[in-house]
Amino acid sequence: MKQTRIVLALSTVLAMGAMSANATMIVFDGNNGGTAKSGNVETATAAHSGNPDRWGSTLGFTGFTVSGGRSSGDNLNNGTFSRDSITSYNVDQDLSPNHGGLGVCSENASCGGDSDSFASNFGNDPGKDEVLFFDFNNSVTLDTVWFNGDHKEHVDGSTTNSVTDPANALFNIFFSSDGTDYTNVFNNQVRPTDLEYITTALSESYQYYAISASGWGPHMSYVEALSYSVPEPGTLSLLGLGLLGLGFARRQQKA
Repeated sequence: MKQTRIVLALSTVLAMGAMSANATMIVFDGNNGGTAKSGNVETATAAHSGNPDRWGSTLGFTGFTVSGGRSSGDNLNNGTFSRDSITSYNVDQDLSPNHGGLGVCSENASCGGDSDSFASNFGNDPGKDEVLFFDFNNSVTLDTVWFNGDHKEHVDGSTTNSVTDPANALFNIFFSSDGTDYTNVFNNQVRPTDLEYITTALSESYQYYAISASGWGPHMSYVEALSYSVPEPGTLSLLGLGLLGLGFARRQQKA
């Protein structure tokens, strides 16, 4: 009986260890203004460099790539959308000045001037929202997304007014199993907590995610950083050992 209890305890520990995840945080701006994020500042591989720092049809980061585009006749707040309906544009990483990040260049193909940000209601048209696609090499759980305003630490808006106030910059976060059909994590567009970040509270893992600018007014922002978690390399083995141990313990109890 004592041996059974030991096996049961060990199996539980192994199973709990199997459920742990390796959290990663990638910062897309220079991380040298305001409150620094405790993540890794990573400069993308891209076809072009200059001002902004990196730009092209895709941006390459460790474990994932970023591309983007703009909707047409769709405010991307209807719960679902198809990637095929999005017009592709270049994307960029603006590391400096402070409070930059990732944006979409639907206004200017070379991402010059103010065109390098992440815009909602482009040209005051509620059906034209810019969207960034994050294609991971493997399935991950997207935990939190941080935003900057247009080279300022907070996005446009207030934490006290109605979320529907046109002064607020809002966002949508989507997941996809196939990289074509996307589903909104939330029931409606979201105002970032403290005008800085959105936590998804997802427990499932997906290979494809999208983040869109939204709201009832035109706003320019950046995706500053994101954190995600993946199973550790030994997780599945630990889980298997834990389940085998639990099965052995049950057999011992029945004997």
